This record gives sequence, structure tokens and C-alpha cells, in this order.
Amino acid sequence: MKLMLDAQPDFRPGDLPPLPGDYLAWCEWAEVQRRAGIKQVECGRCGKWKTPQELSSLQDEYEAQGRNGPVVVVTPVCSCCAERK
Repeated sequence: MKLMLDAQPDFRPGDLPPLPGDYLAWCEWAEVQRRAGIKQVECGRCGKWKTPQELSSLQDEYEAQGRNGPVVVVTPVCSCCAERK
């Protein structure tokens, strides 16, 4: 009797994450990204953490009060939020 395991796709650094609902594939994808040193950043609009390949080229800027006066804060925008614009 042969035991067949569900084969996971081979992920490479920089690949987009798999579709939601496939937990094992997501774990494999996340491990490949971690080994490659790819770090997540927080989207300035929705607050979700995204990898660089999930970000758009848009950036939001706003002015905040710092210790020594006003400071311009630049936050990245994920592709999902950029499409909703």
C-alpha cells in the first residue's frame, strides 16, 4: 500500500502568497520567505502586514508632531488598498 501525501508547490523567494484556505501551502511559502530574509511591513491604510511583493508603488504621506517639531511620515500601501482607491 502506497501512502500519497499532498504535494505542496515549490515556492521561491519573492513569490506571492498562496490563496487563503491552504494552510500548509502558506506555511511552506512563509518559511521560504523567512529563509530568504524577506521581511513584512505594515500597510499604512489597512494595517495588515505585507511582504514587499504585495505592496504597490503608492505611498501615503502625512505630517505628525515629533519631538523637535513636525515630521513627514511616509507609509507604504498594499496592492489591495491601492485598487480600492
